[in-house]
Amino acid sequence: MEQNEPRFDAMQSGGPYPLLDAVTHDGGFELSLESLFEFGLRRTLDGIAAMIEETSA
Repeated sequence: MEQNEPRFDAMQSGGPYPLLDAVTHDGGFELSLESLFEFGLRRTLDGIAAMIEETSA
């Protein structure tokens, strides 16, 4: 994570990704292994819940 931080900073500082800069500029964006894992886990569980809901109906 620390090795990629300079690249991430370069991408978000007005490069070809202006939306990324807008999202991360306020400081409310946390990029850590814990937050990335939690984000992925939530999306996975949401998908499983939707699949169960479809098959239960």
